[in-house]
Amino acid sequence: MKESYLTKAFRKTAHERFPEREAMLNSAFKKRLGELRSEHAGTSRQRMRHLESQIMPGIAAYETLQTVMPKEEALRTVHGYVEERAYRLKKIFLRLMRIPGLYKKVPGIFAAQTPKFFGISAGFEANEIRTTGGVWRIDMTRCPYHDECVRCGCPELCHCFCDSDDITYDGLHPKLIWQRTMTLGRGDDCCDFCMKVVK
Repeated sequence: MKESYLTKAFRKTAHERFPEREAMLNSAFKKRLGELRSEHAGTSRQRMRHLESQIMPGIAAYETLQTVMPKEEALRTVHGYVEERAYRLKKIFLRLMRIPGLYKKVPGIFAAQTPKFFGISAGFEANEIRTTGGVWRIDMTRCPYHDECVRCGCPELCHCFCDSDDITYDGLHPKLIWQRTMTLGRGDDCCDFCMKVVK
């Protein structure tokens, strides 16, 4: 699988900020990532996509950074990695939104793609509220990002991934509204996702 952006960002931090401990940090990161992979042997391909791309390297980076900086700083550092990627994705989506009329199709695209990439086989569970008429509205009641961060004793790390959604999807188009008032990662009962076209 392609190396995660989080792995690359961690290595850059180790190289630039802790050159004298770079080898040690990279070794510790690699060891922790290997342990996490072993714990998920046999996991579905759909769930492993999320684990490999963000969850496991995020946890490994967060835990390893705490050996050389305060916990709060380690969290800010990993949040920065995720935030930087979210802004890159947003730039791409903003360019796409220049295509006339494409914004109208976004809720339908979300409705079609969510079960494929964020379905039960990937570790998610959701209740569909509305997925037609220019509205995509679901309550996500289970999320592997939240589950794994809690399992590993770092529930606060999940906030990084919650925040990345808001950065990426808010303000994409004047007639396209992104709304979410709750998330599992912030201690709520669900993530109440909503993307809708303004009539």
